[in-house]
Amino acid sequence: MRQQAARRPPPARPEKSRLLAERLGALWPRANRAIAYRWAGTFDTTSDGLPLIGPVPGKQGIFAAYGYGGNGITFSYPAAQLIGGLIAGSTSPLIDFALDRDGKATA
Repeated sequence: MRQQAARRPPPARPEKSRLLAERLGALWPRANRAIAYRWAGTFDTTSDGLPLIGPVPGKQGIFAAYGYGGNGITFSYPAAQLIGGLIAGSTSPLIDFALDRDGKATA
């Protein structure tokens, strides 16, 4: 079996890295601002700012929780509780977090 070469993520945009280095220099003039490696992760949120939590429409027994918009620590525990309750058979008014509501993810 042939091993696949590890993929490195594309580098972050150089202008953003340069700007961050300049801001670091303004806050901490003695800091070493040399950039050894640049990386950027995606950040997504929904149009209404609420995460998408609940059953996946049309997929019985499949649940999802995403679109936290940087608030994963805040929403992950309640999401786990809500989904756990649904799996255990309880009902929950997840309309505000429903995956098929008009809170589509925006990049």
